[in-house]
Amino acid sequence: MLSEEEIEQKIYDEIIVDCYDELEASAGWYNYLEENLLFPFKATAQLKKRAGSTELQEVEILGLASRPEDFTGKDFNLQMQSGDYIFPVAYSQLSNLRASPETLEAFTVWDYWVRK
Repeated sequence: MLSEEEIEQKIYDEIIVDCYDELEASAGWYNYLEENLLFPFKATAQLKKRAGSTELQEVEILGLASRPEDFTGKDFNLQMQSGDYIFPVAYSQLSNLRASPETLEAFTVWDYWVRK
């Protein structure tokens, strides 16, 4: 588990180093996640049904669905597979991630950034 100091060092020395605006920082986050998330992995997704209710479902996460310019907010999309269907799901809709230590560390760094 990374300390808060190690997370901040990773963010400012690796991810957003030399970034002059929000778009460059967004691209830095995209590159960091693209390099550090190992796909596929399993997760539980909170999916909305047509009737408006939600359901928890085990899904497989296949890759990033967001583009480099999409990492300016507090969320981004991943590509998920459920049965025969592949579609985007927001990272915030996922829980119970069952992924490699490298992937979990990358999400820990992102979560820290979003909380700040």
